[in-house]
Amino acid sequence: MSLDIAVIAFYMVAINAVGIACSRVRSVNDYFLGDRTLPWPVACFSIVATETSSLTFISIPGLAYISNMGFLQVALGYILGRILVAYILLPRYFAGNLETAYQFLQNRFSLSTRRFIAVLFHITRLLADGIRLFATAIPLSMLMGFDGYWQSIIIIGVTTFVYTLYGGIRSVAVVDAIQMGVYLLSAVAGIVIISHLMDAPVLSIFGKIPPDRLMIFSTGLGGGWREVFTSYNLFSGVIGGALLSFASHGTDHLIVQRVLSCRGLREARKAMILSGIIVFIQFALFLVWGLFIYVLLNGKNFDLPDAVMPSFIVNRVPAGFKGLMLAGIFAAAMSTISSSINSISSSTVLDILMISRRDIPERSKIRISRAVSFIWTCVMIGIAMVFRDTKDPLVELGLGIASITYGGMLGIFIQGIVFETFSDAAALTGVVASILTTLAVSLAFDVFWPWFVPIGFAVSFIVGTVLNRVMTKKQVSGNRS
Repeated sequence: MSLDIAVIAFYMVAINAVGIACSRVRSVNDYFLGDRTLPWPVACFSIVATETSSLTFISIPGLAYISNMGFLQVALGYILGRILVAYILLPRYFAGNLETAYQFLQNRFSLSTRRFIAVLFHITRLLADGIRLFATAIPLSMLMGFDGYWQSIIIIGVTTFVYTLYGGIRSVAVVDAIQMGVYLLSAVAGIVIISHLMDAPVLSIFGKIPPDRLMIFSTGLGGGWREVFTSYNLFSGVIGGALLSFASHGTDHLIVQRVLSCRGLREARKAMILSGIIVFIQFALFLVWGLFIYVLLNGKNFDLPDAVMPSFIVNRVPAGFKGLMLAGIFAAAMSTISSSINSISSSTVLDILMISRRDIPERSKIRISRAVSFIWTCVMIGIAMVFRDTKDPLVELGLGIASITYGGMLGIFIQGIVFETFSDAAALTGVVASILTTLAVSLAFDVFWPWFVPIGFAVSFIVGTVLNRVMTKKQVSGNRS
């Protein structure tokens, strides 16, 4: 145990040292956008690491353990969604030389619209990433023997905060790239360890996986239309996954911030599309890892899918490698949490406080930005402490929370692109109707989370467009009279 703790401690110190060493903050633009000089491979790896949280590391293998490889259908949709972002949204962002994704809404609608959607982004990110921070605390608490999770939450939050506060987006992106390598190395090591424990080659273990567990594609029509809306299948995966990725990577500043930091549109497109391919491969690796654990444990029953990975690490992984596995979990968590803190702070400073436009010294702007980062770190730690164990996989809970708001956000962005003029009141009404409808559907019906974004987008776009037409007709009638 002491060796594992030493490995984790070394990793946390080393990653902060690297993050601080990479810092080069001269202005608020540098702090939040890296002075728009981020190399596209770094931006790409940062995107992958940002969306790969501890939930991915813990829950995705657990999903494969209790089911099959069907989650890859969603990952396929993710690639399609990023292509849409690259060719529909990114040209608008770079043409306007935007600071954040929500500045686009100010240009097309109003300042109040920009701020409203920015606040919605704050709420979504804090809740979703609070769950991610909580999920990471579970295995650390098991290893350390803590009575509860609050100690682990504080340790992870404080460790992540140091380089995030000091270095800004450049430090966050570089550290993200390193952390992606760490958690992928941990996954590969996990598969090799299982091969060693079973004293069998990897291909031999792969051959022991039941054929039904290796199934990737399903139409969902075998159980009627109800199954289409309640399971992973081609319809929910490709349609839901594509729209989810279109929304999350095109309207969520958590991801958009990384491509806006690139040197131009061409590099941003490469970073965005390649990240989808890498994520697909990454999900396949984590799912296979879960199936290998299934073979190792002979399909042992677990009360919760999220208990599979922590149990494997604590009970089956040898000393030293156990520390590497936990470092992989922390790498996945820290990459998301640090990115979230920096992007939320960026939106607060640039969208709400409008610091970049104020006539104050650049040094004061940086101090304000760091103070905002500190505040949001404390808030996220507090939110993580509120959560408790859930019977549902935490990855689905985290994605579900984000999906409730993403549909409405995507709707207003598309309205801003499709229509030359549009009422901001009508657009915002559509967003609110979308969130309320999606929330009601999620609570009242057994609808799978990948469908939340399509439902929300449809409501937002239709309600907003109809209201806009009605308001336009009334305005025309009033002018005639």
